[in-house]
Amino acid sequence: MIKEKSISMPNMIALGMLYLIWGSTFLSVRILIDYFPPLFISYTRNFSAGFLLLLWSILGKHWVQMPLKHLKVHIMAGILFITVNNASLAIASAIVPSGFSAVFMALGPLLLVIFFWVEGVKPSFKKIVATLLGLVGILLMSSQKNLSIPGKSSEFFTGILLLLGAVIAWNLAVFRVQSTKANSYHFTQVCAIQMISGSIPLIFISTLKGDLALLHLTTIPLYAWSVFLYLILIGSLAGFSIFGYLSKECDATLVATYTYVNPVVALILGHFILNEELHPILLFASFFILLAVVLISTDKTKPAFKS
Repeated sequence: MIKEKSISMPNMIALGMLYLIWGSTFLSVRILIDYFPPLFISYTRNFSAGFLLLLWSILGKHWVQMPLKHLKVHIMAGILFITVNNASLAIASAIVPSGFSAVFMALGPLLLVIFFWVEGVKPSFKKIVATLLGLVGILLMSSQKNLSIPGKSSEFFTGILLLLGAVIAWNLAVFRVQSTKANSYHFTQVCAIQMISGSIPLIFISTLKGDLALLHLTTIPLYAWSVFLYLILIGSLAGFSIFGYLSKECDATLVATYTYVNPVVALILGHFILNEELHPILLFASFFILLAVVLISTDKTKPAFKS
């Protein structure tokens, strides 16, 4: 019998921090995209944070020998988390507003329902309804080219595909880690492996693209460097650490609630800091998506398995 995990006050505080931190990263990347190549942003923030976590894990004596099968799972998860998800979001941030990206990522819990259904876990009627509501929201958002950043309307559907690839990659990684029970290690070890392994392919891809030649470090304002430092230390190091810790300590459905709080944070920050428009269609579509993930997160039906 599996004992249901309750959430303690420290874990509740950690979850609240994750809401705020990852809700702000969409805005941070949107700001930095005007000064740095998107792949450079992704691999620099994650490799730096991953290296610091590696030191923390080793010096703190949290590092243990990991079976090859679990190591492979975490390397694969790192490639999906960082190489595919983070890089896709960074590139898409030059095409669509930060709040749009955050709302799109709220499809995560819906995808997890589908992945586990294929695995053999039959969803409840409530979850099926929620999945349909989420799809309606995405279709509404995808139909509005005017939601793209000014001058980028011709690339709008490219942005949609990037966001779709990002959300699928992230939740496929979450599903694989959970389904293979590879999350029993200290969060510093798990996060370090994932972040470093996911950053290395981006370093090669970015170098081959010639991104380093596009950098003009002397012309980048102090404001942008401070946002970059925030993204490394808070967005990646703190955010990913909290996510790794909560994924081990709390119920996965509870941890997934960050996906429907983050859009609210991102929309508010994008509106007040970057003057991104809170378009009625975006708000209407957001309602469907957020309602969908709330229904999933509050569903208490015990999973039924295929016979």
